[in-house]
Amino acid sequence: MSDGSPPLVIRYSSLVTHVSERSMVRAWQRGLDGPLQTTNGRALTVVYRGRCPGGAGPDVRGALLAFGGGQLIEGDVEFHLRASDWVGHGHHADQHYRSVVLHVVLDDDAAPPRDSAGQAVPTLVLALAEVARLIDGGAAVSPDAAACHRAARDRGPVELGAALDALGDRRLGLRAARFEADLTRLGPDQLAYEALFDALGFSRNRAAFLRLAQALPLELFSAILGRRAPPDALALAEAILFGVAGLLPSQRPTTRVDWEGDAVAADLEDIWALYRRDWEGFCLDLADWTFGGVRPANYPTRRIATAARLLVRYQASSLDEALLGPLRLGKACPTDLEKLALVDDPHGYWSTHCDFGQPLPGHPAALLGRDRARDVVVNVVLPLALALAAQTDDRALADAAGAAYRGFPGPSANQATVRLSSELGLPDKVVGTARRQQGLLHLLRTHCERASCASCPLVV
Repeated sequence: MSDGSPPLVIRYSSLVTHVSERSMVRAWQRGLDGPLQTTNGRALTVVYRGRCPGGAGPDVRGALLAFGGGQLIEGDVEFHLRASDWVGHGHHADQHYRSVVLHVVLDDDAAPPRDSAGQAVPTLVLALAEVARLIDGGAAVSPDAAACHRAARDRGPVELGAALDALGDRRLGLRAARFEADLTRLGPDQLAYEALFDALGFSRNRAAFLRLAQALPLELFSAILGRRAPPDALALAEAILFGVAGLLPSQRPTTRVDWEGDAVAADLEDIWALYRRDWEGFCLDLADWTFGGVRPANYPTRRIATAARLLVRYQASSLDEALLGPLRLGKACPTDLEKLALVDDPHGYWSTHCDFGQPLPGHPAALLGRDRARDVVVNVVLPLALALAAQTDDRALADAAGAAYRGFPGPSANQATVRLSSELGLPDKVVGTARRQQGLLHLLRTHCERASCASCPLVV
C-alpha cells in the first residue's frame, strides 16, 4: 500500500521518531485504507484484524486474512519498523512466531522471514504518512482510549455494572452458540472433552491441547482405561497422554531434561512403549507446545497431568453428565461447581515439578487451583449446559446454568482486565463476579483491542 510516500527511502527522520511498533499496531486496528498489497504483488484483504493480547509473542493474534482473493487464512501478524528487525529481535529462532502469516513493516530492508515449511511470510509495507494519519489524526477516525474511558466513568458504577452484565451474558451466549454448533458434529461427551482440554491449554497451548484431544478421542481413551483401579488407570492415562503429546523425555532428545533416575518418568516410558506403535504418525511433538513465556506452574506438562487426573476421576460416567451433574441436581452453588475441576495432589510428583526432572520453583502447588477451576466452570460447564439445554429443550437446565452464572464469583482478574477496570474507574466490588469479568473480556476483545472506541457499548 502506498500514498505516494515510499517508505523504502525514509531514513527514520524526525517524522519517524515518534512512530513505534505499538503505533503501527494501533494504525492496523483502526483500519488501513485499501487496497492493500504485499511486496510480492498479492492483494490482501483483512477480514478480521485479530487481538492484541500483549506479552511475549506476535503483536496481533488470530487475524483472518485473504491473499489474492483466495481462501481465508487464520494466523498472527507481527509489526516492525524495519524488515530486518525480524532477525534482529531473534524471531527467526523463537517458536512463538511460527504462526505468523503476515509481517508488517515501514522499511522493507531485508528478505522476508521464512515459516516452518521454508516458505516466505508475506510482507506488507505501510506508508509512513498513513500510519501518522491514523496515529496523530486518530480522533478523526474514533475517539482515543482516554476519551472513551472518561465517557464511561461518567456513567457511574451502577450503570456500568449493568452494562458489563449484559456484555457478560453476550460472551456466554456466543460461547454456548459455538458449542451448540459443535454438537452437530460431536457427541456431548467428546465436546465436553475437547472443551475441557481447550480450557487447560489457556492462551498459549489451546491449539495443541485441542489437537491432543482429537488425536486421542475420549471413546478410545475410555476403552483403554477400562475398569482399572484409579492408581493403575492414572499411570496409564498419564503415559498415553504424554506419549501422544510428544512430551515424554525420550521424545525430546534435543531438550536437556534431567530425568535419568527419575522413577516416575521411567515408569511412564515403560507403559508408553506398549502403546506407541498405535499412534505412529499421529503424535504431536515438542515444537507444537509453548513453554517460553509460560509460568512453570502452567507448563503444558502439568496441565497434561491435570487432564489425566480429571479423566480418571470421571471414568465411571460420561464426561458431559459428570460436569453437568450439580446443575441437574440443583446444586449450583459456587463450591459445588468449583469442585468439578479442582485438582490437588499435595504429595504427588506434579505438585512439586513443572516438567520431568525439573522442580517447580517455590512451594508445592495444586495442579488446578480455585481460579483456574472457576475458569473451567465459566468456559466449559456453563456454556455446555446451555448448548445441551437448547438442543434438548431442557428449560430447567438452562435456568440452572443462568442462575449459576449470575451468582458465580470471578477468578482473580488478569492484568489486562485489571488495567481496563482501573481505567474505567470501576471499584473491585463492581467487577467481582465472573459475569462482569466476562463482560470486561468481551469489551476488551471486541472494542478496546480493535480501537473501536466510537462504538463502545459503555459509551454509546
